[in-house]
Amino acid sequence: MPVQRLNGTDIYYEIHGEGPAVVFIPGVAVSHGMWAPQVAAFQKSHQVITYDVRGTGRSGKMSWSTRIEDHARDLASLLRFLKIKEAAVCGVSFGGVIAQRFALNYPRLCRALILVDTFSELKPRDREEASLWLMTWLASPMFLLPKPWLTSMLMDFYEPWPDAQQVLRAEVPKIRGLDAVKTRWMIRKVDFTRSLAQIQCPCLGIVGGESELAIRMMKRLIKAIPDASLQVVPDSFDPTSLCRCEEFNGLLTDFFHRIGWQAGMDVEPLYPNAGFTHKIERRRNPEGVRTYEWERKRVR
Repeated sequence: MPVQRLNGTDIYYEIHGEGPAVVFIPGVAVSHGMWAPQVAAFQKSHQVITYDVRGTGRSGKMSWSTRIEDHARDLASLLRFLKIKEAAVCGVSFGGVIAQRFALNYPRLCRALILVDTFSELKPRDREEASLWLMTWLASPMFLLPKPWLTSMLMDFYEPWPDAQQVLRAEVPKIRGLDAVKTRWMIRKVDFTRSLAQIQCPCLGIVGGESELAIRMMKRLIKAIPDASLQVVPDSFDPTSLCRCEEFNGLLTDFFHRIGWQAGMDVEPLYPNAGFTHKIERRRNPEGVRTYEWERKRVR
């Protein structure tokens, strides 16, 4: 599989299948391999693109001066190199931060946005969020631990989710500890919430239901994006794409159907209908986040 010199660094990428393009961006420290279940599920209906962001896998190194904008430019350079005019972009956790910046900086390349178990700011608004912020920094040296120790810790934590265990066990040996610490240092300045109203493409948020704080942060993010919707997946944690793989893939499939981003479908019309009659109910829940119910019925 190829490594390409883009935007001043080496980027490793893989392409599977044909059809409307979907890019999956991994979370902090892990490689493109975390998306193996999604590659298997979507390569029959889509052109699936996975890649290693800077500081992970076989891509180039992070530096202390690397910014989120550099990661977004890496992805834009990759899509242009591959001659892909637009893609649905799905990012989990840190990958979701990159996806937000990409959608803001390169709106013509971003056909749709899926944000999973992520956040738009790390500015604490209460004691609980401040505790999370502190724990994030205190946990950064964890990436420098010997790989067997780190593997054991993750296997214990993800014991309720065997699918996540299996994938993460394969990912831990690839972690580049110092680059992961640099990534954690970089994201301390993330503060996108006030800019998210500029995003005009279809957007789906997905978050695991095991963390009330994660749900709160995702609601804040999704509320800031026009016409975005949020799905909370019960009995799941970051990354929901691995903890509840089937449910996650089902949500993506439904989303692609309703925006017309599916092989064999008319993908020319833009959001919201994309060739479908689908809207049964549109309302705001008490937190102000839009929720939807859908009827899959093709307009002829």
